[in-house]
Amino acid sequence: MSFVGENSGVKMGSEDWEKDEPQCYSEKDPAGSPLEPGPSFPSMNFAHTSPKVKNLNPKKFSIHDRDHKVLVVDSGNLIAVPDKNYIRPEIFFALASSLSSASAEKGSPILLGVSKGEFCLSCDKDKGQSHPSLQLKKKKLMKLAALKESARRPFIFYRAQVGSRNTLESAAHPGWFICTSCNCNEPVAVTDKFENRKHIEFSFQPVCKAEMSPSEVSD
Repeated sequence: MSFVGENSGVKMGSEDWEKDEPQCYSEKDPAGSPLEPGPSFPSMNFAHTSPKVKNLNPKKFSIHDRDHKVLVVDSGNLIAVPDKNYIRPEIFFALASSLSSASAEKGSPILLGVSKGEFCLSCDKDKGQSHPSLQLKKKKLMKLAALKESARRPFIFYRAQVGSRNTLESAAHPGWFICTSCNCNEPVAVTDKFENRKHIEFSFQPVCKAEMSPSEVSD
């Protein structure tokens, strides 16, 4: 079963989160106090252009945007919510992926899984759509990594470092980046337009074992 979103992104679930007033901080406004990024993952800096990449152990982290929002999965829908003490950020599983046409300038090709690697993020264009959308598809991360490149391509994102943060660009649809809205509780989407009300730069926070459930620690 796939949780397919509209043109702009993954649909938001019916459950209501706390409605905070949106507070967008300008990329150039130091008073905004953007969330400090976590450390990078040096083991993911593999050879970009090699068509063969050994399956590494997935790196686990939470994703935060510049407005102190975290990404969570609610009833199969990926949304960005305020970072509150009672909110548990979704744990993302990042796995290096081979890509024959990869460019070192774009970053490191990776696959992104959620829900303990049972669902994977995909950027694809459905029949009748004029633009690609961000989708969650029921694909096991480790099995996806073993498929042919043509089957993996919609699931591959270039992770590039921009200053101390990261962008995630679709390999199947160059120029389209994962983004969050300035407003809280909205679906995570993809965009090819860079504007103040959309954020495409994220900080990745490594997940320590204390934050995982027993089943996640044993993965």
